[in-house]
Amino acid sequence: MPRTAAGEPWEQAIRSSVRSKNGFTVSNSRGRALLRYRPSDGKPESCVLPVDWSKAETERILLLVNRIAKLRLSGDQGTLKGALQATQDQSTTMKRGTDWRAIRDDFRNRLMKGGNQIKEKTWRHNYSTYIEEAISIIEAGRATDGYSLLRETLKRWEGKAESRNVLCGNLRNFIDHGIARHGVAKSWAITLTDIKELRGKRHAKREKAILSDVEILALIESLEKRNQQWANVIRLMALYGLRPIELQHLVPKTRPDGTLGMWCNYEKVCGATATKQRWIEPLPLRDAFGEVVQWNLVSALQAGLLDLPKRVDGEPRRLEGRAVLGYFRTMPEWRAIVERCEERGEWARPYIFRDSYSHRAHLNKIEVGAIADSMGHSVAVHSSSYRWASDESTAAAFASIFAD
Repeated sequence: MPRTAAGEPWEQAIRSSVRSKNGFTVSNSRGRALLRYRPSDGKPESCVLPVDWSKAETERILLLVNRIAKLRLSGDQGTLKGALQATQDQSTTMKRGTDWRAIRDDFRNRLMKGGNQIKEKTWRHNYSTYIEEAISIIEAGRATDGYSLLRETLKRWEGKAESRNVLCGNLRNFIDHGIARHGVAKSWAITLTDIKELRGKRHAKREKAILSDVEILALIESLEKRNQQWANVIRLMALYGLRPIELQHLVPKTRPDGTLGMWCNYEKVCGATATKQRWIEPLPLRDAFGEVVQWNLVSALQAGLLDLPKRVDGEPRRLEGRAVLGYFRTMPEWRAIVERCEERGEWARPYIFRDSYSHRAHLNKIEVGAIADSMGHSVAVHSSSYRWASDESTAAAFASIFAD
């Protein structure tokens, strides 16, 4: 919609609403909302509101103006600035000294530079969206304590169990930080009882899907006919059990024993633990006849002969979870795998090649510590998060005890 002399439509709506109160007008003053009052029998007054002049702050601007106008017109406050101060001091959500955005910034700094040391991407995906929604709710006066804040914030993620679960934990941590470090009233605390009541029932944990060697090889063979680059991506993930993001952190290096190996320089930070740079070990697949399939990917990568996806300008494409999943979704073979796994009650995702690597390593009776070390996580994480066996391999393992 074209801009008019009176501003954008949202600006016009704010001005129109404020003008309905006798003598009051509002405008933009260097990015802040400026409120003016011209009484019928007195000197004009003005005050700058502690809120940005933006579409996102429409609700807060109107809320403040309504409260200020009520105090000024009733005679409870003799000046506009006095009415503003009284409005802030009487509100549990807007009183001076509770700067929720400053608390947000300090909380982010603590997470990124303190013990957790999360990445910017983690902040955006797991914290920022939920905290911004909560702050907007607080500043709009739609919540007065921790319980009502959680209830109102959860509304935006109705029906999204995983998002609601992450929201509850991280919003609670944000509020706890405000209480402990910034003097926020304890009435804002979000309790475990609040979370249990409001979060809703969690979805049953889905079992992660795995593919057999033959299924992986068939996928690669089919894809290779039209896209050698992405076939090589799957080869790398299957042979080394990679996280998708590790595809851009692979370096061929000489091992201490003089042989050529694959080094992964990716470092993943998660809570108090981190994935360190490491040697990653290849675990070859077997074809339908039980023969080992040899892909000398590390030598090809070192020689610059391993063709991987590129951008339109010819530069290497950045490969991480979203990019890999985005391409997979265009593949009819991948969609068939997803459907097949869903019929089995399993969850197919780009990590399927990593989960299949884990399963294959256990079938080959590799010691669990060595598997976890190559995959870049602790034995505890491996035990709780990765597939060790399937129904078929479990049955075969017990049957082998009595085999001749």
